[in-house]
Amino acid sequence: MTDIILEKITNIERMLIEINAKIDNFLGFEELTDEERRELKEIKEEINRGEYVEFEYVFREK
Repeated sequence: MTDIILEKITNIERMLIEINAKIDNFLGFEELTDEERRELKEIKEEINRGEYVEFEYVFREK
């Protein structure tokens, strides 16, 4: 059970790192306003603090 949880956490971390890299490298990033850059930085910080909801939770069938 612990191994499964650790594997899932590791997978989530890997996905967040990949998303972070994509956000940093998307086309048009240099065209963001200062306010948009602040918002993006704030979102990244929230994710780093664990303040997010998993994709599966949001889109699960009820």
